[in-house]
Amino acid sequence: MKTSTIFSAVRKSFLVVAIAAVTIPATAGIKSVDPVEETASVKYIGKQDQTMFFNVKYNNANASKFFVVIKDEDGVTLFQGAFTDSIFDKKFSLPKTESGKVIFTISDKKNNYNESFEITTETRVVEDVVIKKVN
Repeated sequence: MKTSTIFSAVRKSFLVVAIAAVTIPATAGIKSVDPVEETASVKYIGKQDQTMFFNVKYNNANASKFFVVIKDEDGVTLFQGAFTDSIFDKKFSLPKTESGKVIFTISDKKNNYNESFEITTETRVVEDVVIKKVN
C-alpha cells in the first residue's frame, strides 16, 4: 500500500510538471495590447455602388497640427487635410480606384509621428453552376 501511494504521488507530481511545461511557454509569448495605446487606425466600413467608406482615427493627446493624406497607387493625391483634433475620428468616402490600392498617411511633425496604411482591394466574380438530374 505504501508503494502505491508513492507511485500515486510521483504520478501527480509528473502531471503537474508536464502541465507547467506546456502552459508557461504558451503564456510567455502572449503580448497584451491595450487598445488605448493604438495611436492611429484605418478601418474599412463598406462599399456602396462605386464608393468605398473608411473610418480614420488618430489619438492626438497634444492637439498638435497633423496631416491626413490619401493617395492612390500612382501617388496621385485624392485627399489632403490638416487637423488639430485631440481625438480625430472621421469617415472618408473614396471612389473605387482601378488599381485597387489606396494609401492613407497620418503625419505629425511636432510629435515625430508618421504612419501609413495601405489598403488593397480585389474584386472577384464567383459563379456557381449546379447540375441536377431531374426524372
